[in-house]
Amino acid sequence: MKNPSKFDVSGFGITTLDYICIVDKLANYRKQATIEDVKFFGGGCVSTALVALNRLGGTSAFVTSLGDDWAGEEVLKGLKEENIDCSAISIHEKQFTTFSFIQVSKKEGKRAIAFFPGSGRKLKFDEEAKNIIKRSKILLLDGLIPFEEIKAAKFASANNIKIMLDCNVLNDETKDLLPYIDYLITSETFLYGYSRTKDIKQALYSLYKDYKPEILVTTLGKRGSVTLTNDQVKYVDIFDVEVRDTTGCGDVYHGAFLYGLLRGWSIIDIMTFSTAVSSIKSMYYGGRAGIPGLDKTLQFLKSYGFNIERFL
Repeated sequence: MKNPSKFDVSGFGITTLDYICIVDKLANYRKQATIEDVKFFGGGCVSTALVALNRLGGTSAFVTSLGDDWAGEEVLKGLKEENIDCSAISIHEKQFTTFSFIQVSKKEGKRAIAFFPGSGRKLKFDEEAKNIIKRSKILLLDGLIPFEEIKAAKFASANNIKIMLDCNVLNDETKDLLPYIDYLITSETFLYGYSRTKDIKQALYSLYKDYKPEILVTTLGKRGSVTLTNDQVKYVDIFDVEVRDTTGCGDVYHGAFLYGLLRGWSIIDIMTFSTAVSSIKSMYYGGRAGIPGLDKTLQFLKSYGFNIERFL
């Protein structure tokens, strides 16, 4: 009997249905906003990263939990349309599927998010999850269900499967997960919160010293991204594009990053490519609508003067 085919990446984490409310200005307790348009898209850190990976030409499978409502049906439909293996997705009766309401400022592209965990809290590391993870090359985690994700990380590590963490949450459980992570991509907020300094070089060294991941990258929003590699801090700038919506940009960056890792590119090339993919996405509303394929990304890079042979 032949061994089961392998996926490039297995994802274990929460997925959402995102309601994108395009507003004239972001509302708060002092002022209301006028909603000019409403759209809904599949979202979530891991699932959006997998969508990006697949559109670029990779393969993936996803372990998550959904409710038995219409939102769950929409999410599942969207994942299947992206050719993500959904065989390990569990459906829970009388549960609302995880969702987010996202205000997006039409003028600035800034956003504000309200998140309902819903069915995501039902995610479990079980035999189906083991089967999916064991058939992949890299496991992607979001850190949002830490106790279950630690189990998944231990299993992946024991089976010589590399692990990437989209690291935004700072708590004791996250620190228990970090020793298993090979590819650590953090938010700026996490990095400064963990290291207790806003000196980025000191912050990166502090985090690296404690856990020694193979790759350590921090995304910096409008200031691009930064890595600590070969004991040096190196930056990659953003591309100058007309930003409509930053929803999902970080997740898309991670999916493109996985694509570059699987192809053995240099860290700076991976960061440059990932920045290009997320920049293209930012020109569209929603976390997934603007995610490009490989050809569009290469043409984008070429238009900025890059030799695209290095990305082939």
